[in-house]
Amino acid sequence: MFELRYKELSSAPVSSPLRFIFAACKGYRRFFVSEVFYGFFNSLFKILVPVIFSAMIEYFSHISPAEFSWRRALMYMGGILGVFLLTNGLRFFREMANESWRNIIAWRVQEYALTYAAGHSAAYLKEQKSGQLAQRIFALSTSCYRQMLSFSRISSCFWLIVLTLFFIGRASLWFLVPIMGFGLLSVLLSIKISRRTTELNKISAEEQAKFGGEVVDALSNILLIKMFGQERQENAKLQKDMECANNAEIYAVKSQLILNGLQAGVIMMFKICGIFLALYLWKNGVVSVADVVLVLLLLEDVLKYFERFLYDVTLLRTNLGKLDDSLKFLRVPHEIINAPNAQPLKLRKGKIEFRDVSFGYTAQKKIFNRFSLTIEPGEKIGIVGRSGSGKSTLINLLQRNYDISDGEILIDGQNISQVTLHSLRQALAVMAQDSQLFHRTIRKNIAFGSPEASERQIYAAAKKAYADGFIKETAHGYLTITGERGVKLSGGQRQRIAVARTLLKKAPILILDEATSALDNETENEVMAAISELMKNRTVIAIAHRLSTLKEMDRIIVLDKGKIVEEGTPQTLLDKQGKFAKLWKLQQA
Repeated sequence: MFELRYKELSSAPVSSPLRFIFAACKGYRRFFVSEVFYGFFNSLFKILVPVIFSAMIEYFSHISPAEFSWRRALMYMGGILGVFLLTNGLRFFREMANESWRNIIAWRVQEYALTYAAGHSAAYLKEQKSGQLAQRIFALSTSCYRQMLSFSRISSCFWLIVLTLFFIGRASLWFLVPIMGFGLLSVLLSIKISRRTTELNKISAEEQAKFGGEVVDALSNILLIKMFGQERQENAKLQKDMECANNAEIYAVKSQLILNGLQAGVIMMFKICGIFLALYLWKNGVVSVADVVLVLLLLEDVLKYFERFLYDVTLLRTNLGKLDDSLKFLRVPHEIINAPNAQPLKLRKGKIEFRDVSFGYTAQKKIFNRFSLTIEPGEKIGIVGRSGSGKSTLINLLQRNYDISDGEILIDGQNISQVTLHSLRQALAVMAQDSQLFHRTIRKNIAFGSPEASERQIYAAAKKAYADGFIKETAHGYLTITGERGVKLSGGQRQRIAVARTLLKKAPILILDEATSALDNETENEVMAAISELMKNRTVIAIAHRLSTLKEMDRIIVLDKGKIVEEGTPQTLLDKQGKFAKLWKLQQA
C-alpha cells in the first residue's frame, strides 16, 4: 500500500540547493501537501490530551464528591484513549508514506548524480579522485533525505506551535502576546547564528570529501605502497588529511552546540517567566485553576516544540551548506555532449574516415594537423610509432573521448559529432592493455558486453575466447568472484574474459589498444589465438608495441608526430627497410 512508482530524475537546476531539491521532488510534490494535512491533524489530536485533561479538572473542581459520576470520568478517559489511538495510528500511516517518498527522492538524486558524473569526458574523470566523487554523490543523496526529514519535522512543529498558541489564547490572551514575541525572537536569533554554522558545515563537507578521496586512492594503490615500503609515509599523510577533516567537523559541531545551548537557555528563561506569569494572574483572579493547568501543560509543550522547531530550522540550514558542497561537481558542464538533434549511428559496413582532422590537448601544441586516414569495411590495420606519436590519441578521438578542433571523423559517411554518443560507443568494442573487471562473478563480467545474453551464448563466447577451460578449474566456475578489478585472476585470464565479453557485444568495429603488451610470450600467444577469433568479420584498429602481434593485419600505419610516415602490409614495410623495419629489428634483437 505504501509502495510508490519510481520516476527517473531527468534534470535539475544546480544553481542553489533549494532549487535542486524542489526539482528533485518533481512527481512527488503531492506528498508535501499531504504532509501539511497529516501534520495538522496529528498535531491537533496530540494537543487535545491536555485540553481534555484541563476540562476534566475544570469539571471536577466545581463538584462535590457526592456529585462524582464514573460515567463522566470514563468519558474523559475514553476521550484521552481515543485521541491516543488516533494520534499513533495517523503517525504510523504518515511515517510509512513519508519514508517511502523520502527514500525515493534520495535514490533518484543518487542515480542522477552518478549518471551525470559518468557523462563527463575521459579527460575530466582522469583528473578527479574517484573516492572524492563517490563521497559527494553519497553526501548529495543523504543531504536531500535529511532535508525532506527536516521538512516533515518542521511541518509538525509548526502546527503544534500554532494549535498550542490557539488554545493558550482561548484560555488567556495575557499569555499569547509574550509567547509569540519570544517565538519570533528565538527564530531570528537562530537564523542569525546558524549562518556561521552553515558555512562551517560546508567547509566540513568539503574536507570530508577530500579525505574520502585520499582513502580510496590509498586503498586502490595499496600493493604499490607495500612494494615501495611507504606504509609509514602514507599513513602519516592520511593522518594529516584526517586531522584537517576532523578539525573542520569539530568546528562545525562546536558552532552547532553553542547555538543549541543558547536556544535552550532562552527557552528555560522563558519557561520560568511563564510559570511566574501564570501564578501572578491566578493570584489576582484573572485566570482559573483549570486555565493555569492548561496553560502550564501547553506552555511546557510549546516551549519544547519551539526548541525542536529551532533545531530543525538550524539543521535545515546546516544541510544546505553540505548540499551546496555536494553540488559542486554537478555545476561542471559536460565537455562532450550530444549535438542538437543528434541521431543514432546507422551502421552499414563499418567504414572509418579521418578527414583533415586537427587536434591538440592544448591550443599551443597540436597532435594532429589536417590528418587524413581511410579504413575500409572489414579491414584490419595496425598502428605503430614511438610514444607520443598520436596512436592512443587517434582511437580516443574515434571514441569521441575528446572533440576535434577541425575536420571530420566519419563512420559509414556519418559525422560522429552528429550522432548520439550512446550509439557511437555501442558500435565500438574496445580491448585495452588493462582489462578492467568488476568485483562480480566471471559470468556477470562476460555478460557485461551483452546483458541480455543467454547462458548458452555466454558459454559459447568463453569457449571461443579460450577461457572456458580455466574458468571451470576455478573454485566456483562461472560463479567465481573475480575480485576488485579482477585481482584474483592472472593477466592472461583477465584478457581472455575481456575477449569473451567483447565477443558478446558483437560491435562491428574493434579497437585493440596494447591488448597483449603486459603479457608474457606464452600467455600472449594464447590470448592472440582468442583475439584472432574476435577479429573475424570486423573492422579492426590495433595499437601494439609488440610488432609481432600485427602479423595478421591487412595494413600497417606508422605514425610519427601525428603524421603517417609509412603504410602498407607488414611484409611490404619490412622489405622497405624504413621506420617499421627499424622498430622490428630493435624488438628482434
